[in-house]
Amino acid sequence: MEADASVDMFSKVLEHQLLQTTKLVEEHLDSEIQKLDQMDEDELERLKEKRLQALRKAQQQKQEWLSKGHGEYREIPSEREFFQEVKESENVVCHFYRDSTFSVAYLGVRSFSSVMMFSFSS
Repeated sequence: MEADASVDMFSKVLEHQLLQTTKLVEEHLDSEIQKLDQMDEDELERLKEKRLQALRKAQQQKQEWLSKGHGEYREIPSEREFFQEVKESENVVCHFYRDSTFSVAYLGVRSFSSVMMFSFSS
């Protein structure tokens, strides 16, 4: 009986907290909508231009990453080339392997590369 009462009390507290959080989020969204409704043409134009600049910057970054070889999976045969590739990029994912490893030999992974580079925007 006590367990049922404590579960019931817990669910009421949780429901109350959820309701308060929902109200806060709704108030925040309402204020953002009100700001957007009150914007004049110049402010909307500035907002649009800011968004376009952000999109251009993201596209430029993507092109830069592609030119550096990001998104490719390829073998880099020498240590020197490896370090040259790695130091040019902020984010690198490496797959090191040996031909003698059972799973590599079994899967025929020899045709796969040693280095794969990705960048994840944050």
